[in-house]
Amino acid sequence: DGAKIDEALYSRQLYVLGHEAMRKMMASSVLIVGLRGLGVEIAKNVVLGGVKSVTLYDPAPATLADLSAQFFLREEDVGKRRATA
Repeated sequence: DGAKIDEALYSRQLYVLGHEAMRKMMASSVLIVGLRGLGVEIAKNVVLGGVKSVTLYDPAPATLADLSAQFFLREEDVGKRRATA
């Protein structure tokens, strides 16, 4: 696959992984199940890593406690499913 890699954007990943692994990541789709504190951090890092697509799944409703561990939630998201909030 001859996908063009933005070397300025992904310079750190390229240094560690190399072009071949980076191309594989750019062609990958990832499913992340569970969006509590760790799941959200993993999702952020996977997205920043440059994968093609990320699907998030967590049917549990967001709680007030989630607001302290999840940077993407707002107070108005309490009660909504975490993956859709």
